[in-house]
Amino acid sequence: MIIQPEWGTRNVNKYFYESETRRIATLNEIFGEVEVTEDEQRTLIWLAGWDEYTIENILSAIRKAMAVEAKRLESARP
Repeated sequence: MIIQPEWGTRNVNKYFYESETRRIATLNEIFGEVEVTEDEQRTLIWLAGWDEYTIENILSAIRKAMAVEAKRLESARP
């Protein structure tokens, strides 16, 4: 799960922080049950600083990759 840093611990304005909160919630639709490392968390928080369009495109690509991997694993079962 991606955990947003506390307000005031970084040099960001309130609008950015609120927007980042929404984008982290969107990312957590996929990463909510995943234990991520500190480095992964830092990268995902950085990614959450981008616009919603960018986040949606990245999540779309991740969902497609997950679906392909699930099909591959299913077809590999005896």
